[in-house]
Order: sequence, then C-alpha cells, then structure tokens
Amino acid sequence: MKNENADDKIISVNFVSMGFQDIQNYSIACKVTDKFTKLEEKLLEEYPRLREHEIFFEINTQRILRYKTLKENNIKENSIINVFMVNNN
Repeated sequence: MKNENADDKIISVNFVSMGFQDIQNYSIACKVTDKFTKLEEKLLEEYPRLREHEIFFEINTQRILRYKTLKENNIKENSIINVFMVNNN
C-alpha cells in the first residue's frame, strides 16, 4: 500500500474577479506546495489583459502573499480566490 504524502495531493482552486467581469469562475489544478506565483502565471496566460493592470488576490478577506506556497497562504481544496484590480485614477 502506497503511503501518499498530503503535500503531493492535487487540489483545485477557483479564481473569481471582483469589481470587473473578466473572470467568472476559473479553476486551476495545483499542489499545496506550489508557490502562488505559479498559479498567478497560469491565470495571466488565460487572461493576458490582466498583465496591463496591478492586481492582487485575497482568500477569505486575507491578502495572498505571492511568493509563499498555497499551504503557507492557507489555500485548500476548492478555495475561492478573489482577484482585485487596483484602480489607479
């Protein structure tokens, strides 16, 4: 019987945009040991327009730190990650 490491488990997280309509529900498969920047890069490949704006991410009203892992950011299976665009007017 194989002993599966919980950190190797593949999870799915969902991105939803807040204040703009680009992202309704975009799901990404990843490991909890992945750095959040890896997910951000996948999101930007799918939605390249976001590269033209300053954006930030939150989970349960807590700001996500880009260079930490999903586990360090307390991101779990089926977490909903809110994407915000900074308004620079």
